[in-house]
Amino acid sequence: MPRTFTVKNETTLQSLGTALLDARFGGAQAEAAMEQVKALNPHVDFQRIAPGTVLFVPETTGLKATAGTSAQSAPLDEFRALLSGALGDAAGRLKEGNAARAAGRADLAAALKSTAFKRVVGEDRDIAAQVTEAQEAMASEERDDKQAEENFAAVSKATLAALTQLRKLAG
Repeated sequence: MPRTFTVKNETTLQSLGTALLDARFGGAQAEAAMEQVKALNPHVDFQRIAPGTVLFVPETTGLKATAGTSAQSAPLDEFRALLSGALGDAAGRLKEGNAARAAGRADLAAALKSTAFKRVVGEDRDIAAQVTEAQEAMASEERDDKQAEENFAAVSKATLAALTQLRKLAG
């Protein structure tokens, strides 16, 4: 799989060789490697390579293994950045929603404990049972909200870790 190399300053094929060629190789191997670079880049004038020119670099003997980056790496990096941002936004919205529900539960709990409510309800066992059920439901919702945040954080972390692994495989 060819890699890409972006030329930073105006250069020539000879000067480019310094950046691309592995110092352990020379002579015919170096020439063959540079011929492969030329073959992959018929669109380039190798007598005057302009800054910003993107070259395809083969993975071949004679060229530095670090010369250029994988053609897949930039899109994966961009996707990871977009996904990371989206996951962060979604986590924020989840927390905001949970906080709003927690505030609603707190208001309801305060109302159920108020003197005015207790006076109106009196000794009615049916209403007392419903209040107990409501309190249990609110406690369950609170646990569920917390678990949702933990699950989302774990899934987000695992997803980004998997993308990191994919990026390593892509080079």
